[in-house]
Amino acid sequence: MTFLEQENRRLRYLDTQTNLPNSDWFELQCNKLISKSDREFFVVVAQSESEDYLRLKYGESVIRRLLASSYSRLKKHRQHPRLTATIALNKLVFILPKTVENELKDVLLDIKNSLDKEYTFQGIKCQQSFQFGVARFPKHGETADVVVSRALEAKKFASVNQFYHLYDTENSEEFMERHEISILLDEAIQNDELDVCFQPKVTADGTCVGLEALARWDSPVLGSISPAIFIPIAEEYRMISRLTDLIVQKVCAQISLWKKNDFPLLPVAINISLLDFSQPDFISKLVKYLADFSVKPSQIELELTETCLESDRVNSLELMNELKSWGFKVSVDDFGVGYSSVTRLAYYPIDKLKLDRALLRGIKTSGRQYSLVKGIFNICSELKIKCVVEGVEEKSQLTRLTEIGFSEFQGFYFSKPLTVTRYEKHVKTHGLVFLDKTGQQLS
Repeated sequence: MTFLEQENRRLRYLDTQTNLPNSDWFELQCNKLISKSDREFFVVVAQSESEDYLRLKYGESVIRRLLASSYSRLKKHRQHPRLTATIALNKLVFILPKTVENELKDVLLDIKNSLDKEYTFQGIKCQQSFQFGVARFPKHGETADVVVSRALEAKKFASVNQFYHLYDTENSEEFMERHEISILLDEAIQNDELDVCFQPKVTADGTCVGLEALARWDSPVLGSISPAIFIPIAEEYRMISRLTDLIVQKVCAQISLWKKNDFPLLPVAINISLLDFSQPDFISKLVKYLADFSVKPSQIELELTETCLESDRVNSLELMNELKSWGFKVSVDDFGVGYSSVTRLAYYPIDKLKLDRALLRGIKTSGRQYSLVKGIFNICSELKIKCVVEGVEEKSQLTRLTEIGFSEFQGFYFSKPLTVTRYEKHVKTHGLVFLDKTGQQLS
């Protein structure tokens, strides 16, 4: 074999961006392993969930360096992953022996802890959070390419609360369904097929003091699709920023119309995702949309998740301060889900904190749960942060919450999300009140 042939062969199995073994090399070595032995093993695909944010913030070159550094950590790890390589441009793939089957979760967590440790390049500190998709040979495929594809599918079902996922056939069917929905959602965003509903935020007596804008999608092909389904798909398929742009414009158009018709105006909250917050032109686009419809920033409240804030604390703080300087109200949504931290409340210039409905479970019967919610309320009071509770569904919950001192609520006890027509009809009939004097919902 000539030098040129050797070089071509070497390059065939090398990812030219990172100089790491590529998917062709992995499949070649994996198939060799299969042909030499009948032993079972696991194929694991690893990817950082922080990748999109880091790419937007620092560029593609940093992503490549992070991938190379993650590869080095894997190669040195005490679990000795075999045949480590890059795959699908931005992921790592490796093999674990069947012997780890009974402690697969612990082994992957050990690997995750190593990969998640802070990375530093030229003074830039980057934090990653890896998730894993796992497939088993030969149960999930008898050739390397099939097992790898199944591991890639499984990776899509990993999440913040479940950092790894093992492939199964039901997932495969669900994956195809999600892919079909993603295609239709893409068309729906392009064709302006999504609507906005508004859920009232109210005081204890049912007086509406604000609204939350919520996307709704009635597909001509699939019918009504729950936001719990299409919002995660929009995030997974990188459509969420386009969806947010559409919602912001629709909200601004509606506020402008209400103003023109002398309809009562209230602050409207809009949910902002991590990918929205990561866009370099996020604030400039936001300000432009408001200017297009002559809407003041004080009329808009931006609801951020804690994930938005913690991906890059310094940048998040700068963005929040800039938003505040424009006059936007900023709230943290879903507090109490995952790894919520009260230290963030002092660090960021937050106007409101929205407690997730999960914190309401047991508040009527559990003294500890009641004390936890009361403690959060007291901390917010000391920090001059307005504390709002979402997911209120029963009068008994409202009673306990008002005992603590909460004064703003959201939930089906007061009103479900309403179409513009339904909301306008209610206000024309009952004003901005959603409960009667007996505490019953007005309809």
